[in-house]
Amino acid sequence: MFLMSVKRRFLYLKLRDCDRCSSILTTFSLNKNGWLPIINQRRSQKVKSTQMDTTGTVSMATENVEDKDQKSSNTSGLSVKDVDENSLDTDPYHYTKRGEFTSEIFKIAIQNLPRYYGYSEFKKLFHKLGLKPKKIKSISHSNLAFVTFNNEEGRQAALKTIKGYQWKKKILFAKEADPVVDPVTAKRKNEAEEPEEDPKKPKLSAEESVVNAVTPLAHLPYEEQLAMKETAMKDFLTFLTDKYQSNIPEMRKWLNEQRSANDGRCISLESIKRSPIVDGYRNKCEFSIGKSREGKEKIVGFRIGQYKGGHTAVASPLPCKNLSPGSKRVVEHMQAYLDQSELRYFDVVSHEGHWSQLTVRTTERSEVMAILQLHPQDLPKEDFEAEKQKLREYFTSGPGSSSGLTSLYLQLVGKSLKEKGFETNFYLVLGDTHVTEELLGLKFRISQDAFFQVNTKAAEVLFQTAGDWAEVTKDSVLLDVCCGTGTIGLSLAHRVKKVIGVELCKQAVEDAKVNAKNNGIENATYICGKAEDRLPSVMQDISDSEKVIGIIDPPRAGLHRRVIQTLRRCEGMKRLVYMSCNPYTAWNNFIDLCRPVSIRYRGTPFRLTKAVPVDLFPHSKHCELILLFQREDSISDSREDSISDSREDSISDSGKVPISDSREVPAATSEGSMDQSEEPVGNERPITGEDTVPTEQTAGNKTPAPLSEGQTAAAESQNQQDDKSVTPEVTEGTVDDVKEAEMKDEVDAE
Repeated sequence: MFLMSVKRRFLYLKLRDCDRCSSILTTFSLNKNGWLPIINQRRSQKVKSTQMDTTGTVSMATENVEDKDQKSSNTSGLSVKDVDENSLDTDPYHYTKRGEFTSEIFKIAIQNLPRYYGYSEFKKLFHKLGLKPKKIKSISHSNLAFVTFNNEEGRQAALKTIKGYQWKKKILFAKEADPVVDPVTAKRKNEAEEPEEDPKKPKLSAEESVVNAVTPLAHLPYEEQLAMKETAMKDFLTFLTDKYQSNIPEMRKWLNEQRSANDGRCISLESIKRSPIVDGYRNKCEFSIGKSREGKEKIVGFRIGQYKGGHTAVASPLPCKNLSPGSKRVVEHMQAYLDQSELRYFDVVSHEGHWSQLTVRTTERSEVMAILQLHPQDLPKEDFEAEKQKLREYFTSGPGSSSGLTSLYLQLVGKSLKEKGFETNFYLVLGDTHVTEELLGLKFRISQDAFFQVNTKAAEVLFQTAGDWAEVTKDSVLLDVCCGTGTIGLSLAHRVKKVIGVELCKQAVEDAKVNAKNNGIENATYICGKAEDRLPSVMQDISDSEKVIGIIDPPRAGLHRRVIQTLRRCEGMKRLVYMSCNPYTAWNNFIDLCRPVSIRYRGTPFRLTKAVPVDLFPHSKHCELILLFQREDSISDSREDSISDSREDSISDSGKVPISDSREVPAATSEGSMDQSEEPVGNERPITGEDTVPTEQTAGNKTPAPLSEGQTAAAESQNQQDDKSVTPEVTEGTVDDVKEAEMKDEVDAE
């Protein structure tokens, strides 16, 4: 121990005299594991430690925490013109000086936090203390967190309040912190310091880099692509089985049996369903407008890499096999228009310029919509109207008339649009307000920003499979969560009693209502709002005796925890079909659906029973995964019904059934004894850190029986432990999209 102290002291003295390592010593007090791990990290990453990590977040453990007089935020009042152009290559905090608001300027570091705590607990702490943070970022496996505020007053109030405050037996300490380092500046500095790449190593062209990034499997035969994706989904089921094993102990007996029968997985994976169309299948593409590697401006295409990796160059998308012919045609014509436009492209580093993105939607009916994104900056309203007129003339009577466009919008992005005289974000330049797509014999109206599956033909395979697995009947209520324009629910409306859809996007809900009317469907209702906010009231309106079937097609990150809790409480829902485009980001949902009964998760647990991948994205590494969850008691009931059916089939014409000792007994007696002999599988409920409590099985969506005082105390105690088990960097909320360089997984604490 003494030798270790001597070694650390010696290393400290050497670092103190090294300018390059001076910031490490500042970070020393923020890491309870000492500064040796930070030094190792600095050595391995060098300047790259300031770049974004793979989740889109800067490696916050290496951020410097310095005094206010050393921070670059003191010059945040400067305008864009006041910032030296050379600072874009040298100043990692240049974005704080261009006169735009960013909460990164008002950031603090909080240290000596408890080792385990839940994000919701941490969020409530600020509310309790009367503080209003803008973003909260907890650092995994550390006692450190970073919090930003809307202004200097908010930051100073937090510093004063949090310093010395005791939370969970820990005395907290707070200090001002630097903003996030811009990754592009860091990359440029790193490239200037590091030696050039090996000249013998072949360098891909910009177009080849785009193809490899967008369609990495395009060089393989389609059958090999399917095999790779099926293997990937098997690997996920193995991963999920391990999660069930570690999180839900009472599932272990069942899991062990399933593992031995399914090659180490909790269930077998059905063979992947192929896409009916392999090339040119994408009906929606978003193209960046930027500068090429060679320096040519206003290139319409795909960015070669991500901004968090320091990449800003754009290359042509035309070699990509997944683009539809209609999209490629629009790109070519829009490129020609931008080449002769006097407006510049929008620079994602300096935030100067205008043209930033082109979105193209195509349909099976040969309809094409284009949405051209524009940052107005200080552009007068008259100049904006003039640009609209130029676009209209170019694509109606000019060279762009052969582009096939049936709808063209200008979309304004940026802040203070109303103050600049702009009343809305979308301006129709020419053509129809919507496009219409045909799917499963129905017609669907699609707005500019509404969600619709990007592969129409493969979406039909996806929805047909989901409908078959749902086993809907004429007395079923279909609950379509994250319904988009209503495609899934409307395609099954003729097979159910009622369809209820919930969707966040207001325009998509309007599309869904119009789609129902245009297709003559009268048993569908659509509700706008967050699923976690609207679903509880929706469930209350469903009759207790109604059979509910759930179909979920959520965003990539999955559903909010409150949605899962609400679904669990609806005892009338016996089957739940979950469609995921990235199951690794939604696995927490799959765990929560199967947790044992507790205060937080009431209602009989679900059990995963089937899974099948559907390839909606040929040439890429991604695919959709459909998972079927059934209530444990319904699985038991179905097994009993199966046994009952098999025994009834063996009843003789004399009304008697054979038994093991060759005697004959009346069929009625046999049926009565059979019902008592079957032990419901649902009685063996798994648990994971939460006390299992008895619940009253109810019909419909009745609230389960209240818990006793002792059960309540035990469950509350365990729920606190569950909060602690949440990985700190996985947070909830809305991303503050001030700049791509900012932390993407930080959340709006308000």
